[in-house]
Amino acid sequence: MEKNKKSFIKGAAILGIAGLIVKIIGAFYRIPLTNILQRGEFDGMIYYATAYPYYSWLLVISSAGFPTAISKLVSERVALGDRKGATAVFKTAFRLLLIIGIVTTVLLFAGSKLIAGLADVEKSEYAIMALAPSLLVVSVMCAYRGYLQGLQMMTGTALSQITEQVGKLIASYSLALLFVKLYPGRPELWAMGTLIGISISEVLGLAVIWLVYRRNRRKLPSYKLEDMVVPKKSLQRIGRSLLAIAIPITIGASIMPITGIADTIFIKRLLLQRYTALGYEAALADTMAGDGFVALRSYVTPLINMPAVLTLALSMSLVPAIAPMMAARDRRGVRKVGATGVKLAMLIGAPCAAGLFVLGGPIMAMLYNKVGQSVGPEGKYLISGFIGQILNMRPGQDISIYTLAGGIMQISAIGVLFLSLVQTLTGVIQGMGKQRVPVYFLIAGGALKVVSMIVLMKFTQLGVLGAAVSTVLCYVVAGIGDTWYTLTHAGIRLNWFDTFGKPLLSALVMGVAVYFAYGLVYRMGHPTAATLGSVAVGVIVYCACLFVLRAFNKDDLSFMPASKKLARLFRVK
Repeated sequence: MEKNKKSFIKGAAILGIAGLIVKIIGAFYRIPLTNILQRGEFDGMIYYATAYPYYSWLLVISSAGFPTAISKLVSERVALGDRKGATAVFKTAFRLLLIIGIVTTVLLFAGSKLIAGLADVEKSEYAIMALAPSLLVVSVMCAYRGYLQGLQMMTGTALSQITEQVGKLIASYSLALLFVKLYPGRPELWAMGTLIGISISEVLGLAVIWLVYRRNRRKLPSYKLEDMVVPKKSLQRIGRSLLAIAIPITIGASIMPITGIADTIFIKRLLLQRYTALGYEAALADTMAGDGFVALRSYVTPLINMPAVLTLALSMSLVPAIAPMMAARDRRGVRKVGATGVKLAMLIGAPCAAGLFVLGGPIMAMLYNKVGQSVGPEGKYLISGFIGQILNMRPGQDISIYTLAGGIMQISAIGVLFLSLVQTLTGVIQGMGKQRVPVYFLIAGGALKVVSMIVLMKFTQLGVLGAAVSTVLCYVVAGIGDTWYTLTHAGIRLNWFDTFGKPLLSALVMGVAVYFAYGLVYRMGHPTAATLGSVAVGVIVYCACLFVLRAFNKDDLSFMPASKKLARLFRVK
């Protein structure tokens, strides 16, 4: 038993570290890519941002629930000594995922023109078709990943994930630069070349996981193809078991990609209607509608998702921490870990929300060429007032993409706090064995997002800000729902000031300090130094506030690396 526990902890650590590396690479992937695909009046990111949500949604079908289902059934059969049964699970899953991969690839490729029409982004079908082959590759790769994970061989999954991300960086950047050179003035082909790079990276990931499988085949329950003969009824029974586990997880993971698809369908179309009604010329209205869509999906969303690197890593730690306690009926332990999860979500989400609210505009101007170039001399110090400028725009007035992105960021930053709660508490609830509960709250939040986005953008003056508000509402519903469920069903009693008050107060003080620090340095004529320096000031001030308020206790630090050093630093006994 102890050996299995150590093996599980080691496997979780391998996947956790790999996941963290992958998320960090992915978070920074789109920043230089955006600068490559935007050249003067040409913008390839609108084609990229249109294609990717449809790909992500179809990808979820094979990559979200099936690896978990496969690993669970394989590990159960190995534990029972049914080695042939473990191989049968792999064989059944491989067939299912192969079929799913073929179907989703054909659907995306054949439906590319229809999707481009729905999104009202002409010529985006080239980018959509470039992504289609990777759906088949990922489906096959997930079969190998789930099988090896079920045998506690986590290294293959970790190596393939990292290979994918590194391959995506190299292949996508190289092909993007090549297509920009070969096809000047054809941004739809620039995006296509970039997304071909993603398909190449998935092939590299599959090659790595297959090599790991081949290298370890003699350690596997049954590695000879002739030994994989399983009765048809057994395969059907295994298939039903796989689907019973995979479908709820897949539905939950599909919610956010589906809302991303809603963005591609409605945002540009509704913005175009709004600007046309305000009296803009057709060409300018189309440009501004495209700017609003790109500002939300390509500039703001990647930055808003960066804190997810921390909360996803935390969620990975909470699931294996809580699951054994539930099995042992250790209710006291579940309460302690659940309370810690809520608090750590606040400690991570609050400063990220405050920092992005104050510095979102300057950070985007520093990172993205097009945003930085659109900052006029009169507006460079603007780190407040974005929303007011957008709401007060006059008919025919051209609003810079810097102002659009800044306003969207300030609203979206509020959602970071609730997104942190969603991701962290999903780990707590899944550890409690209630995998479907977070799905219900996400479905409710996703439905509210789509409805409120249409209403706010069509019937109010918010424009693209309405899309940002709707996303915040989605996270608010899911975050409050997850928090309520965790507190009531785990029987947690919180110290409200300790859990919510201290992080929020520290983040507020930090935000004020960052605002004035940026203004002071910027007036000296150094906008980049002002942005980087104020970020450093924010980190120092936030940590100082946590130190003064004694924000941590022993339980809070038990899930963090270097917990003993942190305990000494924050005076925790």
